[in-house]
Amino acid sequence: MMKKIVIEKLYIETTKDERMIRILLPDDYHESQKTYGVIYMHDGQNLFEDETAYGGHSWGIYEAKKALTENEGYEDMIIVGIDNSSLRLDEYSPWKGKFPISDRDIMHAGGLGDPYTQFIVNQVIPYIDSQYRTKHKVRYIAGSSMGAYISQYIISKYPDLFLGAGIFSLASWFNENDFLSYVKESKLKSSHYFFISIGRHESSSETISDFNEIYLQNSRNLRDLLVSKNIKCIDYIETDDVHNELAWRKVFPRFYRFINQKAK
Repeated sequence: MMKKIVIEKLYIETTKDERMIRILLPDDYHESQKTYGVIYMHDGQNLFEDETAYGGHSWGIYEAKKALTENEGYEDMIIVGIDNSSLRLDEYSPWKGKFPISDRDIMHAGGLGDPYTQFIVNQVIPYIDSQYRTKHKVRYIAGSSMGAYISQYIISKYPDLFLGAGIFSLASWFNENDFLSYVKESKLKSSHYFFISIGRHESSSETISDFNEIYLQNSRNLRDLLVSKNIKCIDYIETDDVHNELAWRKVFPRFYRFINQKAK
């Protein structure tokens, strides 16, 4: 079967234009009357097809999900990929960056995370629920790097909207103090599911030799904070990977299996 990717466009205030939304429907969507849980993900152009993905490699989500549902009996879900834009760093953080990297202009980025969040909560989710057969109480939010950062912010701000989050290669170094403070004060539930994966060889700078240790500590700090908030269901893994879509392709099936425990 050909993958069923539906393209929708919704107006977003941050860039004052239409943002592409890529919706991967289950293969049997149009032949069934079933309802489906939904995973909302960032960097939509990197999720499904190599030809649109950064670096020429996607997460391969269609192929992974097909294998998991057909061969292992997991429930199928709708995946909603929200494309990034030229304002990616601005939209993926509610706060300005505070981490000095000499080879990247981080200190002037950030600050549009809340308008981007409102776009998802007030426009994307209601649209998907109105146009597709969704289980309104089975929603997840997921992303990688800064997409993980904004995912954790969104579930922390709207804990009643989501059952859990996928935090791949968290880049909370961007502004970790504000990030952790916000999560600490949030009303996350002990029943939330959190999948956290991080590679031991990740980096976002050619000038900082120990960036991999910074990435590792970012994810460990979030894990420890979630544990302190009495979150019961945390799947935390450290792999031998770097910071790219091929690494996230490897661990996506584990994330999908993990949240399917909750989705059933």
